[in-house]
Formats: sequence, C-alpha cells, structure tokens
Amino acid sequence: MIIPSLVFSLLAAFAMWVFVRRNPAIDPRVTVAILALLLILPLLNFLPKYSVLVEGSIGNSTSLSPSLLPSIWTLGFLFFGFRALIDVLSMQRWNRESRLVNDLPVFQETLSELSISRRVDLRIHPRLTSPVVSGLIRPRIYLPENSTDWSPQTLRMALLHELGHVQRRDLWMATLAHIVCVLHWFNPSVWWLRRTFLSQCEYACDAHLVEKGTDPRVYANALCDVAQSASAPPLSLAMAGHVPLRERIIFLSSGGRRSSVILSSLILATASSAIAMSMVRFVPERAKAQLLAPIDEVEMRFNADPFPGN
Repeated sequence: MIIPSLVFSLLAAFAMWVFVRRNPAIDPRVTVAILALLLILPLLNFLPKYSVLVEGSIGNSTSLSPSLLPSIWTLGFLFFGFRALIDVLSMQRWNRESRLVNDLPVFQETLSELSISRRVDLRIHPRLTSPVVSGLIRPRIYLPENSTDWSPQTLRMALLHELGHVQRRDLWMATLAHIVCVLHWFNPSVWWLRRTFLSQCEYACDAHLVEKGTDPRVYANALCDVAQSASAPPLSLAMAGHVPLRERIIFLSSGGRRSSVILSSLILATASSAIAMSMVRFVPERAKAQLLAPIDEVEMRFNADPFPGN
C-alpha cells in the first residue's frame, strides 16, 4: 500500500498547492477528506486483487529487502507515536501551570453568543504569548498573562476566535491529521498537507466569525493586537503561528471567499485512481513462467509411457 498512498498524496498535494496559490483559504474539509482517505487506504489491502502481467521482474537483487520495510516503518511509527504521547503530557502540564478564570463576564457572553452549551474552561498561562485552544472531550482556552491588559473588545475577539475552533470541531480534525502523519511518517506530502490544513483552519475560523456578524475591521484590529508568534503542541491550535498576519487581514478584507468545488472534483478523481491502483497486483511474467513450469512437467509425466521397454 506504500505506492498507492505515495501516488495519491503527491497528486493531492500538487492539486492543493496549485489552488492554495490562488486562494489560501480553501475549505479545510477538502484537506480533511484527503487525510481521511490516506487513513483508510491500508484497509483496502484486504480487498480482492486483480493480477496484471508485466514484462520482466519487479525489483532487483540490489533493492531493499521487502522484509526490512515493516521493521523500518515500525521504528518510525514508534518514534513519532512517542512524540505524540509527549505532546499529550505537555498539555497536561499546561493545565497544572495555569489558573482557571471561568468567571470572566466576557467569557460567558461569548459562550452565549456562539450558543456553545458544552463545558469549556478558560485558563491563564504565564508563559504564553498568544491564545491557544486544546482538548477534545473537554476543551480549554489558554490566554497569556498580559491578556488582562487587553481592551474588552480585543479580549472578546480573541475568545470568539478560540471558541470558533471549538464550535467547528477543528481540534478533532487536527488530531486526525496528526494520526495520519504518524502512520505515514515517511511521506513528506502528508506532513505538508497537515500544515496546509492548520492554515486553512485559521482562515475558516476567521470567516466563520465574520459570517456570525463580527465586524471584519474590528476583528482585524484585534488580530494585530493579539496575534504574536507562538509555539504550541501539535494537538492544539494557536491563534497565531500558522498563517502570516498580513495574509489573514487581506483575506478578511476580500470578503472571505473559500470556493473549492473544482478542487474537490480533482481530489475525488485522484482518490478514485488511488483506490483502483490499490486493487491491482502486478505479476512479472517470469514469475508466472516459474509457476507454470511444474504444471507442464506434470502433464508430460502423466502422458508418458510407464513401460517404455515393452
């Protein structure tokens, strides 16, 4: 399944790159669909295969032994899986280092404004420089220590942005993207698709808030006040760091167009090709000849005279 996944991811990444150059705010659901297909591609290995004869032999004696490939993949999977576990533990440390501030009136107002009824915690972290949201089952929004000095309008915009990620369930999709990267750690196209998806989430969240009635100019001013470069664990989303501030402001001023119909069609065609390729097994003619030789010999022995001297 390595070849179909590589072909599919390369073609999908190329199509995404072409469209992202024209419009960086492509709907992130398209990228999620690509990553989900990469996640289920290994399951297609259990489908019936159609054998196709090819001339010569596949591979040669100098190529890497196929028996080593599972071992190499397992080592990479364990390495990146261990790093993901460390990221989860680091978020637990963040929770211990921060303090709970759920009683802020503006926080309760923004929850009501977006009609979010699930439990969401608001915490202040002393070492952050930009707002961050994390947590799948119980989301937590982390604000920097200096957020107490922000104007009420700036604080409200920052909270609306992070709660927008919660409402859109971007953290679940980001976790899916990271799982795919752990499984396909050897494929640089998958890591690029994940980075592209995180950027698209920021654009989509900005557009989501504008659609909810937020003034784009007020929101852009809040981005300038709040958005500073910040590093966050892969299983969280930071308000700044994935997309340059200038590009986000240009996107807001352009009205937030996110058309992706043509791209979706290209991805669907690419996925169909990858699925079809995964159901084909290439068999060299020499291998078939080796399999057929014993049958010819059996027929010759069966038709031979058992008493040639008579």
